[in-house]
Amino acid sequence: MEVLEFIEEQLRRWPQAAERFRALEGVETKSVMMPCGESYRVQFNPVRAVSTRAKVDPAAIAARPCFLCAGNRPPEQMSLPWEDLEILVNPFPIFPGHLTIAAREHQPQSLQGRVEQMKRLSRALPGYTVFFNGARAGASAPDHFHFQAVPSRFMRISSAYESYELDAEGAETVDEMINAVCTDGVLTVIPRRKHRPECYDEIGVSPASIDLCGTLIAVCREDFDALTGERVEQIIREVTEQEPQLYVGLTGNAEEFTTDADGLHTVSGVRIGDGFHWQRDETFRYGGKMMKYRGRLVNRIGLEEYLKSVISSEMSATSSMELLKAHAVISRSWVLAQMRASRARACAGVPIKEADGADFLQWFDRDDHEGFDVCSDDHCQRYQGLTRQTSPAVAEAVEATRGLVLLTADGQIADARFSKCCGGAFELFENCWEPHHHPYLEAGPDAPAAAPLPDLTREDNARRWILTSPEAYCNCEDSEVLAQVLNDFDRETTPDFYRWEVNYGVDELSELVHRRSGIDFGRIEALEPVRRGPSGRIYQLKIIGSRRSMTIGKELIIRRWLSESHLRSSAFVVDRRGDSFRLRGAGWGHGVGLCQIGAAMMAAKGFDFRAILNHYFPNTILK
Repeated sequence: MEVLEFIEEQLRRWPQAAERFRALEGVETKSVMMPCGESYRVQFNPVRAVSTRAKVDPAAIAARPCFLCAGNRPPEQMSLPWEDLEILVNPFPIFPGHLTIAAREHQPQSLQGRVEQMKRLSRALPGYTVFFNGARAGASAPDHFHFQAVPSRFMRISSAYESYELDAEGAETVDEMINAVCTDGVLTVIPRRKHRPECYDEIGVSPASIDLCGTLIAVCREDFDALTGERVEQIIREVTEQEPQLYVGLTGNAEEFTTDADGLHTVSGVRIGDGFHWQRDETFRYGGKMMKYRGRLVNRIGLEEYLKSVISSEMSATSSMELLKAHAVISRSWVLAQMRASRARACAGVPIKEADGADFLQWFDRDDHEGFDVCSDDHCQRYQGLTRQTSPAVAEAVEATRGLVLLTADGQIADARFSKCCGGAFELFENCWEPHHHPYLEAGPDAPAAAPLPDLTREDNARRWILTSPEAYCNCEDSEVLAQVLNDFDRETTPDFYRWEVNYGVDELSELVHRRSGIDFGRIEALEPVRRGPSGRIYQLKIIGSRRSMTIGKELIIRRWLSESHLRSSAFVVDRRGDSFRLRGAGWGHGVGLCQIGAAMMAAKGFDFRAILNHYFPNTILK
């Protein structure tokens, strides 16, 4: 007998069940908009109280007969055999065609040993989505194994939480705190953090698979009316979120730590600004767990707690709320993208020789660190533990954007980058790191869409641009805004971030380049830009010396070789006057992605965090 024929015959024989199915035609629903930007359906279905209000503690289960065992079912209830299961019409339906598929023998609600069976069942029920509610994830019969199934058109996975598609081996290891859905053999497992939300006694919602896939069920009128988009998203996140744990390698020579009675760790000798002009060693306190890997201290910390420290460490904790929200989203996106990336480069970078005339082309980027995910310094993101995590505003911004990331058009988490000051124009990713174009890291002006950006790859245009002070969001002299963005040591050491100047004597420059590069060029005679990016940044520079000449790149190598620490940026022009070189430049940092000072000015002008992200990361989706 086909399933549809089976349902039709069952409802003909069982008038009470048929009446509940007919009632679905008039069931009241509403659509609410969640803060994450997704709509969600809420259904008022009083007959589901038998499931939502079910007591599932061991004593209650032991005191009642199992309603899925054949001997305890109503005499009207039919079954359709399939493998060691029986297909049943659910007498308390949420949607038309709602099925329960129960084991013939009484056994616990566990997915172990049944993953492949779940896939087969989904293929045997075309047009249906089969789902599994774990023993503490919405199952009203945790003592008797069963699947359920509804037509696939009623089910969708929400992006308000993170789902995981697992193979059979991975899903076999999960416990009772999961929901799983399977359509046409594709299995998605949703890990649970809680059985029921904190508001269960106030709003009687007990989310199971259907509730997490687009339709939240309310069993009384008051609950239905009280469920707003904000409340729905809060409930979904509360029961499903399992915060990723991040392993952060501490930089510097710190080898020991002390732990107080509250479980907080104090570490001395943690390096900040390694290799930069603000380099120093400091003492910080950390939460989470502290461990060692090959002599290096590694801090295991939850992602959201990590972000609260990063944002306070990267900029002043007094920054505007919209700027903090924007930074929370990009920092979260960046670290998740790095955790998921498989990169083979070493942390120190890999020198690469190309056939286009460059003699030494090297870039530095985050890689899969051995023993930890990211480091604690500017090489990745500044992370200074609880010492910098003192601002309620930062905590509020992280919580307000919890889980929000930037996605590419194909659904991947964007590799969101940021720097202090772009100098008025954005640079391309591929001119700073590996030669891979990201359509969300485009060139453009850091200004309202008005006059187009000049072609700064041309030397004459780049010179005019750098030697003037064009209007841009980051062309800022507002001390209050700058105080929001720059930490004390940033304001101390880098007051000239938008346009700057450095002067060297020939002998001074020759000795500096020799010492910083390890290459004896002899007496430096000229510095000639070979290739510039669309922000005017040089990513190939020819150094001409009396003993040898060499074309080098990319931008960070250029900045390192021409400074005791790091030149502000590689967007500069060179003038040789007698025995001196004058370098005049624009911006601070690589200029890719978000410009922190520009974003601060946008926030000061009234732009919200969504508009800020759209300006710096076009072609992305915020979810």
